[in-house]
Amino acid sequence: MAFRPPTPGLLVDNKYRLAERIGGGGMGDVFRAEHVLAGRAVAIKFLHPELADNSELSHRFFQEAQAVNRIRHPNIVDVIDAGVGELGPYIVMEHLDGESLGMALARFGRLDMEAAVGVAIPVLEALDAAHRAGIIHRDLKPENIFIAFDPSRNSAVVRLLDFGIAKVLDSDGPSPRTRTGVVFGTPDYLSPEQATGESPLDGRSDLFSVGVLLYEVLTGTRPFRAPTAVATAFRVVHAEVPTLASAGVTVDPRLEAIVQRLLQKDPAKRFPTAGDVVRELERVAPDPPRRTMALGRLINVQRRMAMSQGGIPENERDRLSSSRDRSRGTSFDMNAAPPMRIPPPVVSGARPTEAPPGMRPSEPARPVPGVTLSNALRSRNPEPTLLSQRGESLPTVRSADISIKSEPTVRSADFGGLMNRQRDTRRPNVTPVRPLPARFAGQYHVRGPVLRSVDRTIVDEYGRSARDEVVSQMPIRYADDFRHDSINALVGYDLEALDAYMELATSLVLRDLERWRDIGRLAVGGELHSLVRTLFARPLTDIASLMRRGTSIWSRLFTFGSWRVATGPTGRVTLHIGDFDPASLPLRLWVVGMVEETARRASGGGVKVTITLGELGFTSELACEISL
Repeated sequence: MAFRPPTPGLLVDNKYRLAERIGGGGMGDVFRAEHVLAGRAVAIKFLHPELADNSELSHRFFQEAQAVNRIRHPNIVDVIDAGVGELGPYIVMEHLDGESLGMALARFGRLDMEAAVGVAIPVLEALDAAHRAGIIHRDLKPENIFIAFDPSRNSAVVRLLDFGIAKVLDSDGPSPRTRTGVVFGTPDYLSPEQATGESPLDGRSDLFSVGVLLYEVLTGTRPFRAPTAVATAFRVVHAEVPTLASAGVTVDPRLEAIVQRLLQKDPAKRFPTAGDVVRELERVAPDPPRRTMALGRLINVQRRMAMSQGGIPENERDRLSSSRDRSRGTSFDMNAAPPMRIPPPVVSGARPTEAPPGMRPSEPARPVPGVTLSNALRSRNPEPTLLSQRGESLPTVRSADISIKSEPTVRSADFGGLMNRQRDTRRPNVTPVRPLPARFAGQYHVRGPVLRSVDRTIVDEYGRSARDEVVSQMPIRYADDFRHDSINALVGYDLEALDAYMELATSLVLRDLERWRDIGRLAVGGELHSLVRTLFARPLTDIASLMRRGTSIWSRLFTFGSWRVATGPTGRVTLHIGDFDPASLPLRLWVVGMVEETARRASGGGVKVTITLGELGFTSELACEISL
């Protein structure tokens, strides 16, 4: 029977509408889809049409669904449905939001101990359940381990995928065979007995593969890698087991011993069960919240929470707030300091890898002294009472008292401050990063073009090293995202993150606050051009009309602020942004520059923008007057 290839838009079994292809391999393709009645997002795996007529392969394809439903474990991806339609055999699975361990390794190079153990324990728990059900996975590799965001728990979870070539121990069916175009198992992760086929397999074969995975995530290299698949399989069977130390990585001796035991050639010398390995790993990394936090940093749980729910839920904010005074080891605090990191390994002849998530350079950044924002951000209104870190009242600083000397850095990982670390006291300190008040948590976000325009200008005008210096000083909850994530991929981000970036850039690089107005102007011809270009279709001399059209576009860049345009008795046009608290002075100046350049280009002439309200300090409003 000839089957049609799956393509986006097609309907499967009158229930599932296909969207884009999200993965695939030697056996088939995986598409994201939606249940047309329930509205639930799912993932559908199809067997390749040219393989679908092979009864043995079709049987093995559906064996995955049977194996998963036989095990039923929370760390194994759930299978919802299966069948054969005009697109061929298919399996419907839960759709996961996150990324594979393989993708995480491609971005980070290697993981710290907490993250590595945080991945291994759920995988081993899933394998333990599978082995007790009489099923061996046989194809463990980073691509078959998925780190997903669980919105019900607002945390990262691990899912084991692809039981497509699993071996059912009580099955009388034939063993897997190699077929042209289809590879059963991956040489790097094969156990010696799996590579030679000389002895029956049991659960300890999977444990060898776990040892390979642990070695790889801790060092960034595979223990038996060779130029060809055959040479790799030969090394798996015959080569001496390398140590983590030989790859330049120093870990807890207990973890080194666990990896060495997992990689023993003789199955009898490995751990008896996956559960035994879990218990040993829990002794090495005994704090589940820290392991969960380490996983969350890999997939940026905080941003996924904001993007999926419009901000951190109220109960989560309350919990995070109350946890600040408790021990870091007993609560899931998103802002908690990260576990100790080991330095990146140095392997002779190896390509250097990126530092693990959460790591900081060992050498502190070299800030450039400049105008400090904490002094520059003084309101024209009566001065508020300021408190020291000990809660003591500080004297009010008037505008005439503004100093050009840098102030001591406030290091508070709890409230968005800089991460604690040693610093050369002979160097000037960085301006403290201002945390947003608790009442604003999760409510204020900026769209990607704003952040990208700022980031691109820093790189283009001051160089990548300057940008990296700024990022190295970011609050810990944002630094990993800025270092490892592509800014171009961001569609939105917390205002607090942008605020921290802009304040640090002012202190370390720009030195002149007015430069933010120039950067806002540059954004109109750069990142924002596609958004505002409709205003440039024809010259507009009616400033009020131009401003009204502009506000409909500018306001989309922020999830806060109420934009309105007013015309005074004398014909003066005023742009007023209410509820703009807690936008900082750099962002306010950026907005003014953006408005000014947009109006100049749209009118085809000279435009003057004068700030009339909110030029300094954290007033809740920003207003400016626009004139030709």
